Amino acid sequence: MNEFNLLILSTSLDEMFVLLKDKNDNIYKKSLLDKKSGNYLAKAVKDTLKEANVTINDIEKFAVDIGPGSFTGIRVAIATLQGLLVSQPEKEVYTFLSTDFLCHSSLIKYKNDLLNKKLAVLKRARENAAYVAIYKNNTRIFGPEMVFFNNFDKILKDCILINKESIYFKEKYKLENELLISEIDNQSVIEVAMRGERVKVEELKPLYLQKPIAVENYEKNKK
Repeated sequence: MNEFNLLILSTSLDEMFVLLKDKNDNIYKKSLLDKKSGNYLAKAVKDTLKEANVTINDIEKFAVDIGPGSFTGIRVAIATLQGLLVSQPEKEVYTFLSTDFLCHSSLIKYKNDLLNKKLAVLKRARENAAYVAIYKNNTRIFGPEMVFFNNFDKILKDCILINKESIYFKEKYKLENELLISEIDNQSVIEVAMRGERVKVEELKPLYLQKPIAVENYEKNKK
């Protein structure tokens, strides 16, 4: 038993969530599915703490998903965590990637069916581009990196697509890759979060994989 309270914020997926594991390994989770869910993240944290009958001062460990995905959502999570720990700017928190726990969740569900297979997570970066991460035997072997549609066939060769957002690209670009979708596994989130890199809360930054379109257009016009 891991006798500590852990609070996790994840906002880079369509399903944003707050997850709390208490000292008895009970799990409390609050999911936010609305597009404006970021506005309610602080309340979700408060409600989750109340349900678990703990206060923010009882939490020993914190973790936050830094991407890839919704840049706005990730910044909201970071700002929320920094607000919660405003009196502890030197506090170290765990950072992790949502693609990692999506992979781990798939391996939990399908187990031996995915042994030695290449698994790909695709998340929308733009209409014609995805953030792509590829795994084999629970090890990330590519990315996450922004990949444009004209490179999908080459990059995704022999990969199984494992997350809901990949359906958009499979249908739009007629990808022939097999699709195996699994729900997010809470234990996978915890395990991945606790393997993450620790940084001071005041130094938290989103995973940044692309330039803003305005910057790209400016650079093109300079040429």
